Amino acid sequence: MRNLFYLVRKDFKRKWKNPVVILGFLFIPIVFTVIFGMVFGSGGEGTLPQVKIFAADNDQSLISGLLLGALTQGELNELIELEAIEEDEGRKLLDRGKASALLIIPENFGQNIWDGQSTEILLIKNPAEQFLPQIAEEILDTMTLVLSSLRHLFADELDTVRELADLEEFPDEAISALSLQFKDRIDGASKYLFPPVISLKQITLSEEKKDVEDLSVQAHILPAMAVMFLLFICNAVFEDILSEKESGTLMRLRISPVNLTEYIWSKIVISTLIGILCTSLLIILGRVLFSIHWGDPAAVALLVLCLNILIAGFIAFLFSFVRTERQAGALLTTVILLMSMLGGSMIPVENYPPVILIFSKLTLNYWGITAFKKIMRGESLATILPILSVMVVAGVMLSIMGSYFLNKNLKKGISQ
Repeated sequence: MRNLFYLVRKDFKRKWKNPVVILGFLFIPIVFTVIFGMVFGSGGEGTLPQVKIFAADNDQSLISGLLLGALTQGELNELIELEAIEEDEGRKLLDRGKASALLIIPENFGQNIWDGQSTEILLIKNPAEQFLPQIAEEILDTMTLVLSSLRHLFADELDTVRELADLEEFPDEAISALSLQFKDRIDGASKYLFPPVISLKQITLSEEKKDVEDLSVQAHILPAMAVMFLLFICNAVFEDILSEKESGTLMRLRISPVNLTEYIWSKIVISTLIGILCTSLLIILGRVLFSIHWGDPAAVALLVLCLNILIAGFIAFLFSFVRTERQAGALLTTVILLMSMLGGSMIPVENYPPVILIFSKLTLNYWGITAFKKIMRGESLATILPILSVMVVAGVMLSIMGSYFLNKNLKKGISQ
């Protein structure tokens, strides 16, 4: 035990004198959090930006005007920013990314509607954007469907209006008959429309009944990135084993009072301690820079301890399968990146289909991020304890297995 203490102290001093690698891995999550916060905003609920649509009306008819006017009415006025523009100019500006979509209404659009002929409007979407052009497409799909349905529903009445317009005469008898036709048509459709067969019931949860508290963008990003880069930090600590093996430093253990088992466990302990320090620093920076409310300090401290025990054990276990620094760099980097992708450090697991989510739950990233979010959302320590218990047990077991197999591999390497 005394030798273990001296080894840990020696490694800590050595890392403290040259902390460039660890500090580099430490501040990358901060940089990513700043970038994502600037892109998506810092609010917990987030507001959807307006969909900017250029509208080129080549028809200039009453019906085309009504279609464009409907895009700026009610709640759509808050969602859509519509700008009238010439078609050629709109295409040029869209190529430069100045809007999400360009709507082109062709000539004779209104006349074709009056005649009951098929017609179409053109929507050109900005390929550089992913979500906003899709919103524009869905809105226009709905509006064209409604317009087409109204044309079919009032086909006879509109034909009558067109005949009167062609005759340029609007006798009172014809207007009265047309009004009755519209009324009968509306009354006939109303039994299918009012009351609706299917209705939507909305329930707004009161603040007291909310199960979760909305988290800011930074509160989502920083814990996710922190777990991934803690794996890289721990990996950097364990790489010393292979570098000392290849340089022949481990040969000195044969004539020293320190045995190989103590040496390996010193790496597990020092990686756990450095991980705890780095996590604590990230939590402090998250609070100071991004105003992240991490939740119950006791629960957070317990999570930091358990998470880093698990990470140290996992990396120790992985290192028992590699023999050189090159192998370690290739294997462990691949495993860490794959786990981070599946576990939610790169992409929120809520976006994954159920099949992928099964594999997500096999990664330590998933459980680390989940535990952080549960604490930040104010869940009790009792709900977190099962996760923390599994972390500690798994970390200790992986450390024991990693120490055993790593011991055997190193002995073979020293003897060769």
